Amino acid sequence: MPLFPVGTEIPDYYAKPQWFIGRTKYCHEHKAAGMLDQMGVEYFLAQQTVRRKLSDRIKKAQVLLLPRYIFIRCMNSQRVEILERCPSITHFMADHETHLAAVIRADQLERFRLMIDYEDQTVTIDGSRFVPGDRVRVKCGPLMGHECDLVEIQNRKCIVASLGILGSARIELPLSYIESV
Repeated sequence: MPLFPVGTEIPDYYAKPQWFIGRTKYCHEHKAAGMLDQMGVEYFLAQQTVRRKLSDRIKKAQVLLLPRYIFIRCMNSQRVEILERCPSITHFMADHETHLAAVIRADQLERFRLMIDYEDQTVTIDGSRFVPGDRVRVKCGPLMGHECDLVEIQNRKCIVASLGILGSARIELPLSYIESV
């Protein structure tokens, strides 16, 4: 019996490329990125430029926001081949509820990328799950027009981009930058 009987619609999980979460060996994130690049597979390595104060100067450095994780856009059927051809990737994260490989929605990952690329403030990764609060839209700045969840953490208002089973990325914005949806 076929997995999907004739006449039924095949779910996007199997029919379209998805953003999966790959787990790498310790300090192999860039090596995995290079291998995926050679294979022609789209990936995203979450890095942010931070300023480090040294004794005599301030130096800019690239820091991994999610050490040992790499986001990989591929078909579900390609995951086995990626694991075989890229030994730096040990496995794909699984969703404990569905028992399938965890997927990050494209709009969530895009919002996360924008936070990293265009905001001067440091993006904080919060591994805890959150209860979605008020839905807000950013009305100025590089994230203008994007809708996010507003949460309050330690009496500070933050906007949040969900990263599925990894938790969420958050950034603090002045309340004057957001409006209710």
